[in-house]
Formats: sequence, C-alpha cells, structure tokens
Amino acid sequence: MKKLFVFAALIFITAAVVFAQELKFDGYLNSGLGVVANDNEDADPYFKAFGVDSESNGYRLRLNGSYQNEAKNAGARFRFQSQRNTSQTGYLSLPYLYGWVGFFENKITLTGGLIMDSTWESADWWIQDDTGEGLGLLLKAEPVKGLNLGVGVYTISQQSGGANNMLQYTSTRTQDPNDPSKWIAGTSRLPNFNELMIKPEDAKYTFNAAYTMPDVFRVNAIFRTPNKAGWTDSRNLDKNQYGYGGYEESMLFQAEFRLLAVKNLTAVLVGRFDKLEWFEKKGNVTITETFGYKLDNLNVGLNAAQFLYSRTDANNDEIKRDPSLLFNLWGSYAIDKVVPRLDLVYFMGGRSKMSNGNNQWERRGFANTEGTADKDDDYSVFSVRPSVKLNLDNRTFLEIGDMVNIDMGNFDGAYKDSGDIGKKTLLSNVFYIDVKFSF
Repeated sequence: MKKLFVFAALIFITAAVVFAQELKFDGYLNSGLGVVANDNEDADPYFKAFGVDSESNGYRLRLNGSYQNEAKNAGARFRFQSQRNTSQTGYLSLPYLYGWVGFFENKITLTGGLIMDSTWESADWWIQDDTGEGLGLLLKAEPVKGLNLGVGVYTISQQSGGANNMLQYTSTRTQDPNDPSKWIAGTSRLPNFNELMIKPEDAKYTFNAAYTMPDVFRVNAIFRTPNKAGWTDSRNLDKNQYGYGGYEESMLFQAEFRLLAVKNLTAVLVGRFDKLEWFEKKGNVTITETFGYKLDNLNVGLNAAQFLYSRTDANNDEIKRDPSLLFNLWGSYAIDKVVPRLDLVYFMGGRSKMSNGNNQWERRGFANTEGTADKDDDYSVFSVRPSVKLNLDNRTFLEIGDMVNIDMGNFDGAYKDSGDIGKKTLLSNVFYIDVKFSF
C-alpha cells in the first residue's frame, strides 16, 4: 500500500511538472500619484492616486495565464484583474476565461467561454478596440496565410476596461406600485448564468476579417449586430422601442488600414461607424490617424481623431452638430535608459478630463463634446505635457510628468466659479509620478 501511495505521488508530481511547463503567466501592476491644482476659486489642490499607463484610478493589477497542450492544438487562457475600487465589481474581476481547440493544423479554431480576443483590435492611438466579445463562442479560420476570419455569438458582454471588464446584470425596472406613472430603476449586480437566456435575434453577433501582407500592409473590417447582451434594465422592450444603449449593444462597423512597407514608420487609419441601427438620429463617426517615425533614438508622432455626429430632433429634422477635432503632436529622445518626451494636444470640440469631472490625466485624458452649429456652446482645450521615463529594466519604469491644460468655452460661464460667474477658461495642472512593474 505504501509503495502504491509513493508511486501515485510520483505520478502526480510528474504530471504537475509537465503541466507547469505548458502553463505560462504574465501581467503587470501600475499605479502612481499626482498633485492637482487649478484656478477655480472654489477648488483646493489635492493628491490623487492614478495609474497613467493603465488609465486607472488608484491602481491596476493584471495576472494573465495561458496553457497549451503538447500537440499545440488546444489550450486555455484566463485573466484576473483588480483596479479602481474595492467594491465587489472592482476588487477582483475575471475579464476572460476560455478554452480553444484547433483543427487542420489550427487553420480553424473554436473558442468557448468568457472570451476576449484581440485578433481584430485596432492599432491606432485613440480607439484601440474591436467589436467586443463576451460569454459565448468564437469560430476563427485562416484559409490562406495572412487572412483571419471570425464569427462570434455572445449572450452577455464584458463591460469596458474602465469598468474592470466585469459582467454586469441590471435587473428589469418595475412600475412604482404607489404611482404607476413612475418606474423603479433596476439594480446592478453580478449575473447568475442561469438567468442569461437571450433570444436569437437579441444575441450579440460579430463578423471579422483581416488580411496581412507581411512588410506591405494590413486591412481589417469588423461588424457587430444590434443586441441586448449588455443586459440593461430595459432589455425586455420591443426592439423598435429598445435604445441599444448598453455597453457594446449598438450596431457597429469599423475598418482599419496599416501601412507596413516603410521601416520604422507607424501609419494607421481607422474609421468607426457606431449606432448604425438609427444612424440619422444617433449616429457617431470616429476617424483616427496614427503616425510615428523612429530615427535612431528619436521618436516623433502625430495622433489625430475626428468625431462626427448625425442627429435629428423629435420631428426628424436634422440637427447640425459641429465636428470635434483632436490633434496630438509628440516627440521623445532616448538617452540610454532615460527618455524625455513632450506632448502637445489641441482639441476643438473637446475637454480635458481634468475639467469635465473625471479628474484623470492619462495620455488620452480628453473627451469629445457635441456643439450645435451656429450656436455658442463650444468647448476646446490646449494641453502641454513634458515628461521623462526612467527605464530601470525592460519590465519596470518610472515616469515623472507635468500636464498643463487650458480649457476654454466660447460662452459666458463655461467655467464659472464664485469669483467670476462669466469665466470662460479653466487652467489646471497635474504633477505626477507613475510606476509600472511587468512580470
């Protein structure tokens, strides 16, 4: 009996070692601290913990795991994530947990579970996204080298990265028993998967295609159907009344082009067309351009984004909106492990997140605003950010920076305070330190 126990233990240890050889982990921890001040008479300076690199309040911790069998035709992936807050949703989430199997030398793969796949994710500066995935199935195929096709169907979507990629279920709103003309909002909670029964026409379907010609170009086109996989409180409404306002519920088409033919040049163009189900009333178009060039230790780049809006009023008459135009010019120079950098941003039809209440200073720390044509209701912002990154090694860095924003409105009281009710500008400054540990 003792020999049998020892033999079983040896088998277990051997299997664990073999399994461990195929199981890999990576991840990172990012956090930082900033001191914030502005010229609003009613605001005092304050400290705030914020991770610039991960765009997260407080911190972000990610632990990724992957496993692949010895034959390389099956595997699994998962991620644990904690960030931003210590509530049930923010303290720890599971953004993805899925397994995959491959056929015909992995030219066809089937993935199932809580999926997050970056195959068709855009490489631009602003959007950095695809149609989204979720709990369901994804069928991928590579019929010829460089051509990646995919079709997915999902019953519930993860929330955004800022919402910790959690699964959120909002119970259906109900009528107030004391006043039938009023409604009681549903409560948000984490889902019981037994409840996730969705009609076929309401599921989220994604269709994806990308072709890469090495060292020449890459093109990418993706489409998402209107769906109710966001599980909002009004999901039981008829599809003609439903707003498709939940996360990743709107109909979307996105196209991307990357130029790969010029060495050391980054050139990416993306067009994103959202809310296509009611495009004339609610349509949003985002066009982005990302350019960068590396010459020895010098890096320079220009990031740009244009936001266009299609709107109508209750009588279906067109409401003309001003476009929002964002330009980010930047340059950096590496001196051994020290990398000074300067960012200049001008956003016409936008605000800094230091002025709109979000109080964040990531490099994309700006938000577009809708202005009505021929009306004084427009915002703009000019931003300067000098920074220096200290690379302790290829996995750890410390960044010290200072972000100065001049937010402007073209109407009286845009940034009013108790000292000036007609104030049109807001000057804000953030001096920060950011640290990232990768493993």
